[in-house]
Amino acid sequence: MLNRKFADLRNYPELDPHVISYDAVALPQAVVAIGPGAKRKTKGGVVLAEPGYTWAIFLFPGRLYAVESIFDQTGAFVAHHVDICRPAEEIDGMLSFLDLKLDLLIRADGQAAWLDQDEYQAEIDAGTISAGWQKVVSETATTLDSERTRGVFPPGVIGRFRPPRATGTGS
Repeated sequence: MLNRKFADLRNYPELDPHVISYDAVALPQAVVAIGPGAKRKTKGGVVLAEPGYTWAIFLFPGRLYAVESIFDQTGAFVAHHVDICRPAEEIDGMLSFLDLKLDLLIRADGQAAWLDQDEYQAEIDAGTISAGWQKVVSETATTLDSERTRGVFPPGVIGRFRPPRATGTGS
């Protein structure tokens, strides 16, 4: 089942998210602290969340991807998690997007891997991702790979972002 993801991470209560900042027209639109009650989240062999981590959520108008930049408790960059998705829209006062399941993980060392291909295929088999959207997903993945290879993805605004200094673990 396709799921909606929100910039404030309300769709991840197990991460105990706490919004540090939110501005629908800024980049990133949201910066969210992973709270002290968070459960560890790993994907592609990389720890993406545990207490004290920070996520910066970048939603580009009209783009078919969203980027979560992930930083550990010390503020060190961990990875970019890229969701291929329908364009962001505001729902219940918060930017959100419909996740189309196929994800790109770009590790701090620059290695990249496509994740959740089995979930994406299950959605196709279930008929929840139309042939038209399958084409869009394929084109978006090809474009992201090409841009990443040329060094223009992720965009500079993402690479320059650093989270605010923490005032205490998980606060």
